[in-house]
Amino acid sequence: MVENWDEFRIINKALDELVENSGSVSKIKKALKYIISAGGKRTRPIIVLLSGKISGGSYSDVLNAALAVELIHTASLAHDDVIDRGSLRRNVKTLHLQYDTSVAILVGDWLISKSVELTSIYGEDIVKEFAEVGKMMSEGEVMDIFSTQEPFDEEDYFRCIQSKTAALFAFSAKNACRIVSDDRKAAENLFGYGHNLGMAYQLVDDLLEYLEIFDDKRSEYESRTLPMIYEKEFGFEEAIARTLDHIRKHASKSEKALDYFDLTAEREKLSTLIEYMTAYQIRNYVSKNRTTYELLEAYQEI
Repeated sequence: MVENWDEFRIINKALDELVENSGSVSKIKKALKYIISAGGKRTRPIIVLLSGKISGGSYSDVLNAALAVELIHTASLAHDDVIDRGSLRRNVKTLHLQYDTSVAILVGDWLISKSVELTSIYGEDIVKEFAEVGKMMSEGEVMDIFSTQEPFDEEDYFRCIQSKTAALFAFSAKNACRIVSDDRKAAENLFGYGHNLGMAYQLVDDLLEYLEIFDDKRSEYESRTLPMIYEKEFGFEEAIARTLDHIRKHASKSEKALDYFDLTAEREKLSTLIEYMTAYQIRNYVSKNRTTYELLEAYQEI
């Protein structure tokens, strides 16, 4: 779906040009091309473009911010794959296996450094907040890594995903507005949009991975998530139901945050992203697993 959007093409073109003009040593440049060409939906930078436009700016005004968000996200994936010893990412061999563990770590470092450089044109406040989000992402990942080794309850889980996932979505939306507008109310609403979308997205991701494990489709799991916490206390069916309720709640809050803005093509796309990253993913899973997960069919309309 998003692959057909102009915003998707703008981001991919800009990423290709960034790598091509990076001036990096050949090994870094080849690894950059590899990890960026592996793809992804580019939802975070698309949110930056749309949030900047809905706030009265242009795509060019916030393009650096959009690229910075995608680069730090890509860096986190490269580092996570090393930590988790992952072998595939988006059906492509992970960077540390394609090249070398040290290369993957250092390319991740390069991406983070470049992302900070890209935000520097917007001034000190934006750079500081971007750096704070980077720290939150790291802290969330540490919580995630140790979630199976230490006590980890519902409160811990939500604090973890707020840091490791939702913070970057919230930054993406809010600061795109701050770059082009002094409308604090607009920035607050876009923060709410991004935060709640990030929370809902991570909940969906964790729910579907939990179901994969339950159906014995994947043997390894590196962290403790909400469905696992709920299953221990309430059982399998209630764990699914409660997790879906949280997804609905955050998706609804994300949608409501858009009420502040006029009905435009950009607002419609931001709304479409909520559906695409939550209900669509669940319905797609259900359609492929009908006999096993009839329970989920009752919760398709989230």
